[in-house]
Amino acid sequence: MRKIAVLSLMLGLAACQSGTDAAPADAAAPKDPSVAAPAASAPAATAEAQKATAERAFAALRKLDPGFEQLGFEHLVGDLDRDGHDDVVVLFGQGTPDATMAASKKLVVLMSRGQDFQALPQAGMPEFCPELDKISTGRLYLRAIDICSAARPKTTDYYVYAWNGQTVAQAEHQSRQQRVLSELAELGRAFRTRDKNIVLGRMNFPLEAIGLPIYETELEKAAKAAGGKIDRALAEKHYADLFPDSRADTYAETIEQVIGQTFASEPDGTLVASRSQQRGKSEETYSISIQPDPDADREEGNDELIDAQVSVLAAVAEEVEVNDGEGGKSVERQEGAESLILHLIDGRLRLAAFNVAG
Repeated sequence: MRKIAVLSLMLGLAACQSGTDAAPADAAAPKDPSVAAPAASAPAATAEAQKATAERAFAALRKLDPGFEQLGFEHLVGDLDRDGHDDVVVLFGQGTPDATMAASKKLVVLMSRGQDFQALPQAGMPEFCPELDKISTGRLYLRAIDICSAARPKTTDYYVYAWNGQTVAQAEHQSRQQRVLSELAELGRAFRTRDKNIVLGRMNFPLEAIGLPIYETELEKAAKAAGGKIDRALAEKHYADLFPDSRADTYAETIEQVIGQTFASEPDGTLVASRSQQRGKSEETYSISIQPDPDADREEGNDELIDAQVSVLAAVAEEVEVNDGEGGKSVERQEGAESLILHLIDGRLRLAAFNVAG
């Protein structure tokens, strides 16, 4: 374990708002079919072409499910079978004839065939309640949610479907825990190799300088001059003040030590794994906890759904001989810790806070 101060434990909790950068997609559309649904950077001609493609697919779907628009729907446009023609995936709500909200969802994949669209058989389609993510490089990305009818459902699993020559079939799957560990592994490597683009890419700027562990650094001075704010450019310039080598190595080592351990489930569903070791007079403990469906996203004004809250903690305790004030010596237990708090949002871990002992 890299050096962690073991004097009195001091917390510097930094509120680093969760990032919102979205994963790339061929095209994702809102529920109103009259609104074009190009990717953000797509040229106008491409947007219009995708809108026309979607409208033709909707017309074909109305012949199979005339009321598919009744309880709301979403769609994606992209080439799934790599034939050079965009296909359309539609996810729509289902319920009783007099229902005002969906009780379940149905996914229909419409393949472009000449001037028409052909719906793939429902056999092999997701049996879970899905949400659309994206179509990218011919692959359909879906998320499984916990409750179909919930206003703020939480993602439990991540799926990739791909064309197998006959239909679109499941190609990959990650549970929520597997996604967290995969994301943590990437972040740990980034801290270890000083890849600031990956680390800073998981933060939302500007940051509030108050509470950040940047005391008596050039970054602290620059933040004061900037009105207490740290933007991405400032963080890049003074990255070593925000994440000095000792701190970055501690985060990396904690992840490396724990990520392969067995996680045990606590009564509230939190998954916890830890590893301890004795080094001289010091006892070092590394731990990671994964809390599904935290309450953090229920705070007023928070529009993002947090599917899991992850805590990464490196702690050290040491028995130290100190003066007892009467000319003698006594043994005192001193503790310190460094930690990260991360939120799983849209399948990506975002740095939400960190605290440092020092």
